[in-house]
This record gives sequence, C-alpha cells and structure tokens, in this order.
Amino acid sequence: CKGVYDRSLFSKLEHVCDDCFNLYRSSHVASGCRENCYSNLVFRQCMDDLLLMDMLDEYAKAIRVVGRKK
Repeated sequence: CKGVYDRSLFSKLEHVCDDCFNLYRSSHVASGCRENCYSNLVFRQCMDDLLLMDMLDEYAKAIRVVGRKK
C-alpha cells in the first residue's frame, strides 16, 4: 500500500482478512483479501460474509487512506 501508514487502520483491515481466512481456511481468501491494498471483491465479500456491511463506508474510507498514492 502506498498511502498513509496508519497501524490502527491496517490492523482493522487485516482483522477482516484474518477472520475471513479463519472462516474458510482457503489460501485464495488469505491472499485475495489483501490484493490491491484491500481494494478488491474478495475483501468486500469477506465483509458481507462476516456481517460487516453496515460498516462498509468506514472500511472503504480506511482503504482509501492506506491505498492512496503519495
């Protein structure tokens, strides 16, 4: 990711990917979730599967911050 390094935002995004991996135990989920600095369909599907869609705007903002090019 080439945006702002914010440990708390990365931790929040990583938590989604880790929980999703624990749910499915698939290496595709683990790598796909983090692809393109979390800006991908696997991450979004993980949010849906983990019942986090009501917080989508909050996570989208975090992705924009950490993924923004300097």
